[in-house]
Amino acid sequence: MNDISVNKIPNFNDLSISEKKAYYEQLRKECVEFKNAQANIGQGLIKTIYPFLRKYQIELQGEENIPKDTRVLFVANHSNSHDIFTAYEMFSFLERQGSVMVATDCLSPITTQIFNISNATLLDRRVPRERQDSVLSMSKKILTGNDGLIFGEGTWNLHPTLPMHNIHNGAAKVSLITEAPIIPTIIEYIEKEEMISSDSQLFDKCIIRFGKPIVIDCSDTLSTQSAKIREAMATTRKQIWCDYDIKKNRIEDINPCMYINHTYAKKFKALGFTYDSKKEQNHLLFLNDEPEENEYTLNQDSCFVPGITEKKTELRKILK
Repeated sequence: MNDISVNKIPNFNDLSISEKKAYYEQLRKECVEFKNAQANIGQGLIKTIYPFLRKYQIELQGEENIPKDTRVLFVANHSNSHDIFTAYEMFSFLERQGSVMVATDCLSPITTQIFNISNATLLDRRVPRERQDSVLSMSKKILTGNDGLIFGEGTWNLHPTLPMHNIHNGAAKVSLITEAPIIPTIIEYIEKEEMISSDSQLFDKCIIRFGKPIVIDCSDTLSTQSAKIREAMATTRKQIWCDYDIKKNRIEDINPCMYINHTYAKKFKALGFTYDSKKEQNHLLFLNDEPEENEYTLNQDSCFVPGITEKKTELRKILK
């Protein structure tokens, strides 16, 4: 990596529009000169092999919203271990080459290598410099011929009713560097309305719906524009819930035992991934006085409340 950092200039949001444009133009020039030596054979392997492993169909909706004459940055929600594989299948369905931003700190070595040969933009979220460098790495790949995909929430959204957590500013930064429009993308897995015993039994179908392009510019703060992305994605996800009669608008709509059963399978029955709820919650972006919650569980009084379902607990019996 070079020495340019997207956070190099202090008080960035206090700069004038012309100063911001000059800064991103400098980053853009650096990225254009980058020659990506990373292999991309993995996307073909995933396209060939993964359909035999998943037990649900994938349906793409809203393809007309994706510009055909430019590279784009897909910003997607994140809900389970299938998402990265699904993203690469999505690129193949669209007949586009892409790079997915992937956190390696929750992956097994084999899974990490699969994504490495798939031209993924890898980072360890525990290392601040890697988080910064990943923005430049993704920008370089877009500027040299790939699409990009970022899971904007930073980790899985396991909340029973919240359609989207807040979006980190990394996606808006990549869009500003590359001048690539953002395609808000919802990956919605239609869960079976039954108790299951493994992650592979969870889903009937996967809907990928693309929203209208969002153009990021220097006229507003990154956080404001990230909030607009989140709003667009939340609206799309709620529409999917309405279209497919998915009842998740109120806590009262949720079957606690089924929710815990499915969440347990996502967290502890997925191959190649580890999910530590306490650590993962640190990668969510909570603003102001927002409640810092991402999961619900049953307390000792059998009330459905915000909390973590642990692996070694009596609640694991709900999985059986």
